[in-house]
Amino acid sequence: MTEASEVRDLLDDRPDLADPLADVLDVDEADESWTFDDVPIDSGAFGELVSRNIVESASDEYRLADPDAVRAALEGDAAAATNGAGTGTSRPSADFSAPSISERLRTVDWTVTGFVAAALAFVALVRIHPINSIYRDGNVVLSGNDPYFYRYWVEQVLSSSASPFNLGALSELPGNIVHGEPLMVTALWWTSELLGEGPEVVGHVLAWYPVVSAVLMGAVVYLLATTLTRDRRVGLAAVLLFALVPGHALRTSLGFADHHAFDYPWLAATALALTYLAGVDRESLRAPTTWLASLGLGIAVAGQVLAWNASPLLITAIGLAVAGLALAAVARDEPFAAGPGLPIVTGLALAAALTAVGHLVVGWHTAQVAFSPALVLIGVVAVLLAAEAVRHTTGDARHLAAIYAVLTPAGLAALRFGRPDDWAHLAQGVERLTSQRNIAETTGLFDPDSLGILLLLGLTLVVAAPAIIWGIRRSLADRRWTVATAYAWYFLGLAALSVRFVGEFAPFVAVFAGVVFVWTADWIDAVRPFDPDAPGPALEFPDRRTLVTVGVLFLLVASLGAIQVPVKTSQLLVTDAEYGAAMAADERADRLDQQYPENYVLSGWGENRMYNYFVSGESRSYGYARNNYPRLLTADHPDDLYDRFSGRVGYVVVPDSLGVDAETPAYDLLARDYGSRTAEQPGTAHYRALWASPDGERRVFAVVPGANVTGSAAPNATVTLRTNVATPGAEFTYERQATADASGSYAVRVANPGTYTVATGNGTEQIEVPAGAIRNGTAVGS
Repeated sequence: MTEASEVRDLLDDRPDLADPLADVLDVDEADESWTFDDVPIDSGAFGELVSRNIVESASDEYRLADPDAVRAALEGDAAAATNGAGTGTSRPSADFSAPSISERLRTVDWTVTGFVAAALAFVALVRIHPINSIYRDGNVVLSGNDPYFYRYWVEQVLSSSASPFNLGALSELPGNIVHGEPLMVTALWWTSELLGEGPEVVGHVLAWYPVVSAVLMGAVVYLLATTLTRDRRVGLAAVLLFALVPGHALRTSLGFADHHAFDYPWLAATALALTYLAGVDRESLRAPTTWLASLGLGIAVAGQVLAWNASPLLITAIGLAVAGLALAAVARDEPFAAGPGLPIVTGLALAAALTAVGHLVVGWHTAQVAFSPALVLIGVVAVLLAAEAVRHTTGDARHLAAIYAVLTPAGLAALRFGRPDDWAHLAQGVERLTSQRNIAETTGLFDPDSLGILLLLGLTLVVAAPAIIWGIRRSLADRRWTVATAYAWYFLGLAALSVRFVGEFAPFVAVFAGVVFVWTADWIDAVRPFDPDAPGPALEFPDRRTLVTVGVLFLLVASLGAIQVPVKTSQLLVTDAEYGAAMAADERADRLDQQYPENYVLSGWGENRMYNYFVSGESRSYGYARNNYPRLLTADHPDDLYDRFSGRVGYVVVPDSLGVDAETPAYDLLARDYGSRTAEQPGTAHYRALWASPDGERRVFAVVPGANVTGSAAPNATVTLRTNVATPGAEFTYERQATADASGSYAVRVANPGTYTVATGNGTEQIEVPAGAIRNGTAVGS
């Protein structure tokens, strides 16, 4: 039951709804129920009345939930409805006290709340399925490589801070953080500081923050979908489909603490605020919610910029959306400046101020990044002025489009010649985006070799495509669709260049897919009719037939995504072999009390930070590994690099395959023969086999001086040393060979301890080579 005080709260917030509500009351008094076409109000106002539960569904029609409460609120007599309005008796003056918690709880639509909560829980469950791979033996094993970079710096800041308010600890952040992801590292440090318990908490914070990000995104997807369609069914369908977009699910999976998960909520919040403001008219400018949305826009854009150094690429979508809004406003002969334009400009001005303060006061980001909101603001103001000029002259939207065609290249030319440094920075960013490197995320979404459109989006884009195209036309009827449509096309374009932007595209493709899903369910008579021009019916728990039909339809649409989510997520996880290799190196380093860099792990750059986090604790960079690991694998012999590695590298991790066609003799000796002599290669003297995974996927070698075995043999005789080596995961025979000199003396270094059988021209003997001699490079005589 709606109360007059609730209606009055709405009218205080949205005074422009008073006349539309009075019109609805007149229709409601004449008919027991009615359709949207029966009331002389626009869809935006009607949707607001439905969302506030003032108008409710009555089968396939509508009615006022409490006509007396509406009448009392419109007449300014709130007490009339709460004390028996319509009886003709006198009532005391209205009670303006705030409603109690129990009264507020009674107004909550618990059916809607339950459905939304279940959908968001589904988003979380999809992302936490690899929990057993993240939590191992008391360790938090983050996925991928880059998360260990952020883990390192958050732990560094945490160790230097005494409280969440000790901002001086942030001064330790290096340039690649301050000019990269300063807000992300700060937020993760602050959260870890609040939770306390030392550096151990950092692993938990980084592991779970992507999941929290995904749930927040799911909530925004629901709000965005329901704002556009005023149909909660579309909102729920969008959230469920969003949950199973593989390209987003993998980047927000438990443990994958990359920067993308931190960027996504800011982007979604920006789009949601813009969508709300797109529906603002002259009357709505007086509503507090309009300026709250403007404030939200400013904070969201500032957060987006301060979160990532490539953020100018993301906020460019704002300019595209505003340009579309202006075109729609001119086409409908609606004011743009005295409508959505003013709060949008205000929000962008706030964002420009916040990012400028972040740069000038704290030193975050380069000037090009920090002042990018100001450039967007200038562009938006130019669009606003052009739209008003055209509207008050020709009134032809085609003329505004022609102005865009002139202003856009003129603006780029002004940037090119007026700010050459900024232009160079932009050009470098575009080059990084479009360059082809040996990294999977740089491939395009439509690359036929990668099948990214299916493997990263499932069938979502296929389903959503008709609605994304329809959204262009729909934008002319409802400006709010302009934002979602512009964002969808923009990020589809970026994803076509690089699949790293599939995550940014995901919330928008999910909204349009949700529209098509409900549209299809209506077409097969599984649900009540879907009408984009009218609010959807009230949510009810479906009957068995509807539940089965809609469930089967969902499985058809989401099945490929459901299959691909665990597949794609598993590709990021640290494998058992990789984790075992890290633990094997860590165990020896701890036992020998090795310190960095003598316990540095050399490996492929794509997993190097993970190894070094657990072994040496130094996971800042994989630069040394990227430069030197290929040299080792392609060297003529592993020992050729020993002088370079001595004192700098403690361990080497060798995979079971490289997947390259180049000649790799050093790799072959280590991976296939554990460093033992072969017909083609002398054995290695400086790489001691420590550990091998049961499946042979990873092998770990310690870089050692090697023991110098000396003795006597027949002059110029061939001396062969052989021992059986048993390490965790492998057993092999290690062999070295030397030639005695003219006096019969020989010396040969060996990398593995054990009891050696030494075969000389004079016979055989046994020599014991202790581990200490291998580690210290001391001589062992026969």
